[in-house]
Amino acid sequence: MSSRQPTMSYRVDGEQLDIQDILAQTASTRLEGAARPETIVIMAGGLGQRMMPLTRHMPKPLLPIAGRPMLEHIICQMIRQGFGRFRLSVRHMADQIKSHFGDGSQWNVDIGYIDEPDLLGTAGGLAYLDKEGDLPVIVANADLITDLDYRRVVDHHLASDAVLTMCTREANFQVPYGVVDTLGNRVLKVEEKPTQSVTISAGMYALSPQTLSHIHEGEVIDMPDFIQDLVAKGEHVASMPIADRWVDVGRRQTYQALLDHLEELNEQADT
Repeated sequence: MSSRQPTMSYRVDGEQLDIQDILAQTASTRLEGAARPETIVIMAGGLGQRMMPLTRHMPKPLLPIAGRPMLEHIICQMIRQGFGRFRLSVRHMADQIKSHFGDGSQWNVDIGYIDEPDLLGTAGGLAYLDKEGDLPVIVANADLITDLDYRRVVDHHLASDAVLTMCTREANFQVPYGVVDTLGNRVLKVEEKPTQSVTISAGMYALSPQTLSHIHEGEVIDMPDFIQDLVAKGEHVASMPIADRWVDVGRRQTYQALLDHLEELNEQADT
């Protein structure tokens, strides 16, 4: 008899594999004209353990999709929207990331690096960001491919008068059991394998620069904990629901499914 337990299946609205048009746009991307003044920080220092063994000798942000690193697709999408100042927070196999992206001149943009002294979580590296001016800072994960327009995120953040704005979306989970609603020992309702909806973080944020003072150098902290700390202190944290295409290529299953989908498209084109 198998001891394997059923698992919850889930679907995130907007997560789909038909993103070949987004990927194709990166081939000749180069910033034209003046860059927007905001800084974009991309958190790219993690170990990539969810992607092992693919990340044994290569950092996750450099794993290829359609012939280019996943992080290059992400950055080029932002360049197409006029952004030109990037800071990559790096640690694990940082030299490989720096060697590929350099100073950004290949794309006519400014790319610099935050060298995390230790693995500091998904927010800890922000303590080392140069704090200049009062413009919002965009923070994004290095494994999310989306056609979200980050200019909308900046506008939403400024209009909300919040210290931090997090992009959110809906995820639907199917429970693999019958769910029972009770009152004491009395059964009121039984629903077989229902689907439940929750709001999740989409992994993209806008921060007012003064917010960064809440993170201290050397502090190990993930973005959810950082946000919860701000909420606990009474700070205004805003939500920006998004419905744009959004694919978490940092999950091994999704990454492989996307590669298979692209290979299938190529085979169809050749026939």
